Amino acid sequence: MDINWVRKLAAVAARAPSADNTQPWMLRWNGDEVAIVFAGRDRAKSVFPVDSHATLISVGAVIENIQAVISANAISAEWRLPAAPETGQPYASVTLHGAPANFVTPEGPLRRHTNRFPFRSDALPEGLLDQLGNYHEGPSRISLLVDPVEKSRMARLVQVCSEARFCTEELHEWLISSLRFTPADAARGDGLDIASLGLPPGGRHFFRFIANWKRMASLNRLGLHKLMALIEASLPAKAPALLCIIGQGNPRNIICGGRLMERVWMELNLQGIGVHPYYVVTDQINRFSTGKVTAGFEARMSKVEEETRTLLALQPREMLHMILRIGYPKLSPVRSERLPLETIFQDARASSSALF
Repeated sequence: MDINWVRKLAAVAARAPSADNTQPWMLRWNGDEVAIVFAGRDRAKSVFPVDSHATLISVGAVIENIQAVISANAISAEWRLPAAPETGQPYASVTLHGAPANFVTPEGPLRRHTNRFPFRSDALPEGLLDQLGNYHEGPSRISLLVDPVEKSRMARLVQVCSEARFCTEELHEWLISSLRFTPADAARGDGLDIASLGLPPGGRHFFRFIANWKRMASLNRLGLHKLMALIEASLPAKAPALLCIIGQGNPRNIICGGRLMERVWMELNLQGIGVHPYYVVTDQINRFSTGKVTAGFEARMSKVEEETRTLLALQPREMLHMILRIGYPKLSPVRSERLPLETIFQDARASSSALF
């Protein structure tokens, strides 16, 4: 198969979302198959290791992008997931059987983006909501919150979890390290371009001011974390709808959740509907279950977990994978860049031949 064709596939796959745009995976080609493996960039700083829920969700999105290429080009392919995909060696691989001379780029992965700006209050079409409710991938499914009371309840859970996050040194330092404050830094292709955050005037300087954790901790004692969490929760409360990705918690099914998330996200963006992911509730529930939640928030996180299960009618083995705030956008956002292709794609054949 033409290596340039495979490189184009890798470039589309790399448009997948990841926690703070970390892109924690690499695509490796051996002449027959593309394998998705853990990249381990900034391993010492990362709060989302190889087997983390956030990483596995992102892997699912990569798989969905590759599948979009396969479908657009009408080629034959065979997917394989190892017995333990959470090791990341690999997460998954796909064998490709031939390819057309011309590469057909699927529109969905290129159009998909995050919009953190406010949305219009227009209701979404009922037919679309019914359609979205039928999306599935394995055991993963969608639950839509459109009732104002239900949206307010979920927004309150976002607020409580955001308070905990802003009081967690590890997460604060991770967020600050991921921000790209200048165009030159944003052009590196990873992290979050601060222009994409939809901050009010002075927001850029504010984040520079609170970058030091000791200063942030001092301000939290005055209630800054509560104010920031209140602001963060205001948008989901006002959204026309909240789309929740629900599924089971084993590694294979988390990957399924990532595929479903990416599929519905692409479809919404193609229809001109904005999407803003909220991971904080899932992250804080996961941290609580592993004993990593910030001291003083244990009882509140226990209630958050209980309320989440009740609000979304979760079955015993189910969990919340992601919340997507959706609605018609008021503004077009700045889109975060991606790492250069040579950073995320490896032709293993070239690497092997270099050894001899």
